Amino acid sequence: MKLSLPAIKTELVVAFAAIFVSTASLFVYLYQARIMQIQQHVSVWPYVEWLPSWGDHGLYLEVTNKGIGPALVKKVTIKLDGKEVRNLSELFLHLTDSAFQDFGYSTVQGRVIAAGEQVRAFDIGDKATADRIREELNKRSFEYEICYCSVFNDCWVSRGTQIIESNCD
Repeated sequence: MKLSLPAIKTELVVAFAAIFVSTASLFVYLYQARIMQIQQHVSVWPYVEWLPSWGDHGLYLEVTNKGIGPALVKKVTIKLDGKEVRNLSELFLHLTDSAFQDFGYSTVQGRVIAAGEQVRAFDIGDKATADRIREELNKRSFEYEICYCSVFNDCWVSRGTQIIESNCD
């Protein structure tokens, strides 16, 4: 007595091959869609830094978007010795013990900073006053935080040249 294996139908093999190819194509498509989404987010990535500058010109703080997409500035926080101050006038009042108002400034909060754009947050042209304020800033704990987002609402906080992910709460 001979044992025979059941015959494999060609239609069944073709059907399983089609299901396998379709499933593999679906996974390739999903992977490619994820890569394209990441590329979209990276193509509009803002990178906001701020740095103070001082010398014969006085003292200023400049905010720069070094990224390749616009930065939507949600919030700017200024702290002196761990305590939040409302604005630059209040900051300079604490640093100079007087109602110092002789400075130029530009609002950063609520702005859209284009890629490559620089915004001067404040500018003190008087060298003597600038030196006094810089000296006070070096003695004390000064924090200037800029929370900003991309057009895809990915958000970060800039603390000078240190950038960390955030949700801008």
